[in-house]
Amino acid sequence: MTAYPTTRSLAALLVKGAMSLIGESLESQLTGAARNDGIRRFVVAALIVADGKGLLLRRRPNDFKGGIYELPGGVVESGEMLAPALTREVAEETGLTVSEVSAYLGSFDYRSGSGEATRQFNFQVRVPQPCDVRLSEHDLYLWAGREELAGLLVSGETRRVLLAGCG
Repeated sequence: MTAYPTTRSLAALLVKGAMSLIGESLESQLTGAARNDGIRRFVVAALIVADGKGLLLRRRPNDFKGGIYELPGGVVESGEMLAPALTREVAEETGLTVSEVSAYLGSFDYRSGSGEATRQFNFQVRVPQPCDVRLSEHDLYLWAGREELAGLLVSGETRRVLLAGCG
């Protein structure tokens, strides 16, 4: 049986610098641990921080979990690696270009709208123009820190990721 690292030991593997942060070793450890837990569906999410606040997107009312705020991200397609999926999802949902993946912020599990066990891998990223957000799949965005979170519909897991990256 393969021993998989904890979130803390995975964080120790990270080095700053472009997309190389999510290299093959980290990728195989993250996805291997998920598969070991019986999870086959992966999602990536990006915490984008500007002026100490993280970017949150609100799901459209008629969508699964409509009205909830979440981090930009989405499903890792079959055969796709985490880093390209993260870059693609950020671009699709916000119009922003990821220039650097700066930290791994852990993962959490949930059931998708179809009931499938899903693991979301969360990364802090940098973008060159964070104020140039163009939504395509959500109806609203905002920049939130600790104070703004109080009145928002946000999952506990997303709240923890945002606070870990924004302080």
